[in-house]
Amino acid sequence: MDNSLKYKIVEKIIQSNDDDLLNEIKSLVGLSENDFWNDIPSEMKEAIDSAKAELDRGEGMPHEQVMADIKSHFLSR
Repeated sequence: MDNSLKYKIVEKIIQSNDDDLLNEIKSLVGLSENDFWNDIPSEMKEAIDSAKAELDRGEGMPHEQVMADIKSHFLSR
């Protein structure tokens, strides 16, 4: 990547007052200290926790089986 482009990007970042943009850049470059878990909606957290509980009870389907089912359904057409 050419240095002039890097400087243009840095200049835009410095001039920006958009907190959402700056937080996205912060996350993108690995400076974010936030755990993504804190940023997802509670409904999604509940769905994830429920799915994990199902797996813990042995109610899940192995990845290989899911992939085989998907391939047979979509690739057999």
